[in-house]
Amino acid sequence: MTTDTSDVRDARTVAQRVTMPLFKTALVACLLLGTVVVLCQAIGVAGRDAGLVSGVVDGLGKAMTTTAGVAGLLAFVMSYLFRWEAGGED
Repeated sequence: MTTDTSDVRDARTVAQRVTMPLFKTALVACLLLGTVVVLCQAIGVAGRDAGLVSGVVDGLGKAMTTTAGVAGLLAFVMSYLFRWEAGGED
């Protein structure tokens, strides 16, 4: 095995070790933000508070969408790093 192959393998391993925790963190953050948004909206609907229903989206919507986008992009990158195969039936 040459040094170049070893370096590529080491770089792939480092990338895998970095991307997985970042993906998990972004996914959990997105899901938590989404849960908070939905719960606040449910409370706003039950309490007939239109300001709460729309205000929570104004306050958390951008962060929720950004973390979802980051998680999606990391998942895309990870599909190449981990060499995942498409397993769905087409």
